[in-house]
Amino acid sequence: MGPDSGIWGAVIALIGLAGAIYNGRRGGPKEVATTGDAAQAAVELVEQSGGQLQVSTAIWTDMNSKITALEQKVDHLTALVEQGQGRENRLRDLLRAAMRALRRANARLDSAGLPEEPVPAELTPYG
Repeated sequence: MGPDSGIWGAVIALIGLAGAIYNGRRGGPKEVATTGDAAQAAVELVEQSGGQLQVSTAIWTDMNSKITALEQKVDHLTALVEQGQGRENRLRDLLRAAMRALRRANARLDSAGLPEEPVPAELTPYG
C-alpha cells in the first residue's frame, strides 16, 4: 500500500502503536489500564496483523502528503542554511582582507612617524 522501505514501515508502525495505545486508554471498558497493559495490547495488535500494521488508503494518502510537505520544508530550510553559511564565509573572508589592509596601512603610518588619527564617531558603535 505504500513504499516498502523500512523507515516508512517503522513510521507507520509507530503511528499505529500510538493509535492503539490511545484507543486502549480512551476506548473500550472504563477500567483503569496500566501503561504495560496498553503496550501489551498494542504488541498483540501488531502480532495479529502479521507484524505489519495496515492503514486505509485515505489515512496513508493524508499522512504521506503531510510527510512529503514536511520533507520539502526541511529541504528548503537546509538550502537556506547552506546559503547563509556561504554568505557568512564570504563576509568573514572580506573582513580578514579588510583587517590585513588596515594593518598594512597602520604599519606605513607608523613607519612614516605620523600621529594617530582619532577613531571616527560612526565606527564607535561597532567597537
